[in-house]
Amino acid sequence: MWKNCFKLFIILLCVITVDSVQAKAYTVTVKEDSIYSEVIPESFVKNAPAIFKKNVKKAMKYYNKYKNADPVIYMRTIPDMYREFIEIARKIHDSDEIVIHAPFYPYDVGVDDEEEGTPFYNFLAEKNGKRLCIFSLYIDDKSKKLTFGYSKMTQYFIYDSKTTKNALFYWLGEKCYAETPDKTICIRNLEVSGRIKMQTDGVDWDAILKKRYKEFQKQTYDEKKDEIFNYIKKSQKKKVIKKVEKNMKLELKNDYVETASNPEVYAETSNSWRVYMIIGIVCVVAIVAGILLARKGRREQ
Repeated sequence: MWKNCFKLFIILLCVITVDSVQAKAYTVTVKEDSIYSEVIPESFVKNAPAIFKKNVKKAMKYYNKYKNADPVIYMRTIPDMYREFIEIARKIHDSDEIVIHAPFYPYDVGVDDEEEGTPFYNFLAEKNGKRLCIFSLYIDDKSKKLTFGYSKMTQYFIYDSKTTKNALFYWLGEKCYAETPDKTICIRNLEVSGRIKMQTDGVDWDAILKKRYKEFQKQTYDEKKDEIFNYIKKSQKKKVIKKVEKNMKLELKNDYVETASNPEVYAETSNSWRVYMIIGIVCVVAIVAGILLARKGRREQ
């Protein structure tokens, strides 16, 4: 009797151990460690890990299905974004720890302040403490869904988690800057010598933009912050955000993270192992009860 119970107990431990290993496949957490967390919807930040994992899985599905296909079919079948992101997805292995840092938005001076568009929120992802990639989340104007984006071009930002938490990011023409109250650094330079000046109907747009850049540069750090954050807030329509959150909840299902108060770190995890453990315990209890009832019946006979 006790030998049988002991064997069943060992089996239960094995089930729990194996499932715990599976649950540790690779973890993704997000840290709200930048000033942009003040203006970006909390639900976007908290659900970034789930969206990231979903797109890693999707990229690997494309890769596994077409890795042996003809190069032409491979290029035509897999969307450009996933074809590039496959390189990142293949670098992620079991037991890796992915940390997503709160997003930054490079404000385009002279463009964003004149046009009302949809900001692309850029997130830095690190694997085991080292930079993995920069990906973006943005609202698709037609579907009203929070869409995952990845581009090799974005990877050239000279930016890492050590870049101070209170940095403002903005473009002045073809140069992108990160500015803190203490210093300003150029994190991307796309300037090309000999570029043709922009003129339309005799209007020198280059001269107009340069004037706007000088006006912006004269502003204090706080004034720049107010201008950038006001633009981000203005671009966020409450009805649209609610629709996006509703779609996100339907899409992510059990992986959707509800908005909480304000913890600093959120983890995208699954509780499936707890369910399996409970099922295992119930099964063992049922089997042991069955054995005891069977033995009792024999004795009564």
